[in-house]
Amino acid sequence: MTTKLDLEKQLEANLGYPLDEDALKTIPLILSVAVSTLSTGSTTRRHLIAALPNICQPNLVLDVSGVARTGSNGQSLFRLDQFICPTNETFLQPINVVATPLSSAPFFLTVGHSLINNGADVEIKVLAWDASGVAASNVSFNWQCRVALQPGNTGKA
Repeated sequence: MTTKLDLEKQLEANLGYPLDEDALKTIPLILSVAVSTLSTGSTTRRHLIAALPNICQPNLVLDVSGVARTGSNGQSLFRLDQFICPTNETFLQPINVVATPLSSAPFFLTVGHSLINNGADVEIKVLAWDASGVAASNVSFNWQCRVALQPGNTGKA
C-alpha cells in the first residue's frame, strides 16, 4: 500500500523539486512539464574529404525544454517523447542538449544524447556531481534539446 510519504516522494521526483507542507492539498493532477517550439531552419552539411562548399538543407527544427531531476545515483535518463505530444517524427543529427542545475549549491552536469529506434526518439542522459566530484543525487535541472526533423515530416510536434 502506498503511503502519503511515498506519494510525496514520488511527486517530488516527478516534479523535480521538493514540495512544501501544503503542496499536496493544492497540486494539480496534470502538470506542465515541457514547452516546445517548431520552426523552419536548415541543416548545414560538409563534405569530409574534399574541400567543397557547404550544402544547406532546409528542414523543420524542434526545440524542447523542460525540468528533470537526477536519481539517487546522480543520473537522469529520459527520452524526448516523454516531453512532447505524440508525433511519429524522425529526428536527425546534429542534436544540441544543454542542462543547468536549479540550485544555489555548486553542482556540475554532464550531458549525453543519442538517436534511438532509427531516429524515432532522442535519449538524453544527465550526470550530476557535487563540488568535490562525488555523484550528486536529487539535483533538479532545466534542460533544452534542439533537434532537426527528417525532411517530409508532418511537423506536428
